[in-house]
Amino acid sequence: MQLKRGFLTLVCLIASGFCGAIQAGALSTLAGQADLTPENLIRSFAGFTFELSAQPQDAEIFLQRKRGDCDDFAILASRLLTERGYKTKLVAVMMAQQTHVVCYVKEAGGFLDFNHRADAHPVIASDGSLEDVAQKVAHDFRARWQMASEFRCEKKLPVYLDSVFASATTAKDEVAAIAPATPSKSRGTNNAVTMRLTPSAPFGSDKISPAGASDFSGSSSR
Repeated sequence: MQLKRGFLTLVCLIASGFCGAIQAGALSTLAGQADLTPENLIRSFAGFTFELSAQPQDAEIFLQRKRGDCDDFAILASRLLTERGYKTKLVAVMMAQQTHVVCYVKEAGGFLDFNHRADAHPVIASDGSLEDVAQKVAHDFRARWQMASEFRCEKKLPVYLDSVFASATTAKDEVAAIAPATPSKSRGTNNAVTMRLTPSAPFGSDKISPAGASDFSGSSSR
């Protein structure tokens, strides 16, 4: 857990750099677009190449290089859309082999995922709950999610706002969704354990191996 928390510390250290004025160059050009809706925003990244890095890039570098990964995009998307009046939240979905970050946008009725940047319909429909976002992200990776957290930055450190941990029932549901088996009896709806953490508690500072890797497990970048 400490290793995964360390990833978000790195994410937030970069995100804190967005709190000042928008930088000149590619970032200011993107921020100044008159039709900057959630869908238009992610479509503008369709030609970007997936490149995993040990820590998030500066936004200007990310845009100029046109290479990056999930956290580079999600942090930037949240920043730009929030400035346009949208209600967003950053969600980190932790799985056994990777941690993936997406940006949920309330007005769009779904989340923006860098892995879907070139899709015909790039906004992934979601009710915005951490469980729903986690299940859809994990399904794409053909993996089981372990924990999903909404986070924000405070004094250059990430803090949990809400977290949910997958229960054994949730894991069984995901396995069934990935590899459908014979019909089972109806299940209860209490499939996750929710725990609210104090907003002032920062994540650990340990580094982890690069997270958000690949556009889905075992596949190449799209």
